[in-house]
Amino acid sequence: MIGLVIFAVDKAVVSLINIAGRLYLVSGFNFFNLITIFFNWLLPLLIVFKIEKQGSVSLGLRIKPDRRYLYLLLILAGFVLPSFFTGLSKELFVEFFEQLAFIGLAEEFFYRGYLMGRFCEWLGNFKGLLLNAAVFSLAHLIFLFTRHDFSLVWGDLFVGFQTLMGGLLLGYIYIRAGDIVPSSILHISLNVYLSRL
Repeated sequence: MIGLVIFAVDKAVVSLINIAGRLYLVSGFNFFNLITIFFNWLLPLLIVFKIEKQGSVSLGLRIKPDRRYLYLLLILAGFVLPSFFTGLSKELFVEFFEQLAFIGLAEEFFYRGYLMGRFCEWLGNFKGLLLNAAVFSLAHLIFLFTRHDFSLVWGDLFVGFQTLMGGLLLGYIYIRAGDIVPSSILHISLNVYLSRL
């Protein structure tokens, strides 16, 4: 399956950058952003449109007209309301941009919209959800283990468990909604506000 190959190559490249960064050979931040744009955004789009000959609906990008107001309320509840408790700052806006471009939305686009859609077609919703959550967790574990040189194994394993549970929840939301909007809102909101609250 092409999606798993993309995942494997992406994680291999990220691991090499993490290891080189620990050896002070490269600075990882800009490389990670470029890798995300390439592997999480561009490659899935190219594959879906050029190889699979499918449209944006197969990526979870279709919003049903009757859900627009509901999603607007979710955005207000997930993004705006918590800011009253944490306060607005330049850092908050920068983090929201990073979440939209490189982290939360990018992960939802790739892991739920692209990968999970194909896993569910291949294995059915339940097995596709389980496989997707495992791959999502594995991605975070690979990043953390190579970033920390296996020095924080228990902490990294705990984060891996959290992302497994998060992957199950976000995947379930994706299956129920049929698009990536609600899971993206929750993912970004948790990433931005959980440590602040």
